[in-house]
Amino acid sequence: MDPYIDPRSGILRNKFGLGSQESLDVAEANAVSVRSVLLQMNPLPGNFDSEHLKSIHRYLFQDVYDFAGEPRSVTLAKQDFSQRSKVTHFTLPTLIDSELQVLFDKLAKDGFLQGLSRRMFAVKIAELFAEINRIHPFREGNGRAQRQFVRQLAASNGYKLHFGVVSKERLVQASILSTNGDLGMMKRLMDEITDTERIQPLIGVIEHFKKHGFNWNDVYLSTTTSGQKYVGEFAGSNGTDFFFRDDTDRIIVGRMKDITSKPKSGDKIEFVAT
Repeated sequence: MDPYIDPRSGILRNKFGLGSQESLDVAEANAVSVRSVLLQMNPLPGNFDSEHLKSIHRYLFQDVYDFAGEPRSVTLAKQDFSQRSKVTHFTLPTLIDSELQVLFDKLAKDGFLQGLSRRMFAVKIAELFAEINRIHPFREGNGRAQRQFVRQLAASNGYKLHFGVVSKERLVQASILSTNGDLGMMKRLMDEITDTERIQPLIGVIEHFKKHGFNWNDVYLSTTTSGQKYVGEFAGSNGTDFFFRDDTDRIIVGRMKDITSKPKSGDKIEFVAT
């Protein structure tokens, strides 16, 4: 039996006394979004260790759950919806503290990633983010807590992580792969969102999607990579940039200068990104 679940409602016990998942989702999102803004304005002091991560989780979820800031006492697993037979198992509760200790000892030994180039920092922060996610210390709210943690670590190194242009679907895919040992997508994601210039096309296309009522969070969305060949179906343009769907149904944003002429929606395109 999961002690975090209210047997009467079947959802997580919460401070609001809510009994439906839909109402809890709304209340939780509202409370945590306010705390997230406040936290970014006034970061919590800490040593980028287990206690620091726990204090961030406690701050974010203090209005919602009694277990805010406390490592979980139950096993957790998530199904990979792209492969329904595959299940990702997170660290056992009895090993959470020791695995976090090893992880953050390594971070300290690495000088908290000080003095690295942006690209090397992106690689290291991807590895750290993936490990925190693999351990999954809390019963709920792991993603939001770890994003705030690495945001603060990045800021202490003079970098900014632009999670605002990362769709939920892209982060889910990258997290599943990295938890199972494939860090490629996560490293690419972090490389992209540490580059303020590179994310500008994403910002523009996301605004275009919002204006047309398209839920961009439900699709994989990224920019092209220099030197890589792409084949896909042209979807639209906002002038300087265009977007297309590749054969895996991902939406990729490229520069109009990379294609010789402006295609019509639905046309097949093939190009090498500059």
